[in-house]
Amino acid sequence: MKSRTIIACVPLLLVLLSQSVANAFVVSGSHFRQSTALSVFGPAQAAAIEKRKNPQKFESTIQGLMKTKGLTREQAEKRYGEFLVDPDGFALAAAEAERKEKGYKNWEEQAIAKSDDPEATRARIEAFKNKNRTRGIIIMILFSAAAVANSVMNPYVPPVN
Repeated sequence: MKSRTIIACVPLLLVLLSQSVANAFVVSGSHFRQSTALSVFGPAQAAAIEKRKNPQKFESTIQGLMKTKGLTREQAEKRYGEFLVDPDGFALAAAEAERKEKGYKNWEEQAIAKSDDPEATRARIEAFKNKNRTRGIIIMILFSAAAVANSVMNPYVPPVN
């Protein structure tokens, strides 16, 4: 029974003793999943469907992309198709590309640099991270305590042969 209790406490001890607890709940770099959409069909199919569904809107969107981004028609259709297939992933990739282009290390650095009040923005980000880090640690402690309580209340009894 003692060994089960000790084993149930191991996750709690690892969390409390870990040097990386401070960054355990922070998404850094480009660890986002590659696609946030179901890959049922690709950008070309999505663009073709949109073109048939609403030709005027499709054409104005393509013309706008060609004008604002300096793209060829093929490039604009491909870009719009990529957006149609996965709008969330497209936005994440565009934001990451902009961040890299402007030389920002991460989204926090970019948000602070673009802010009218950088110190207040930095403080809000830190408060947000600290609050959520604390919540995560509390959740892990509660689940570990529940596991320990369960192992104490329901000890393993080996079957008798």
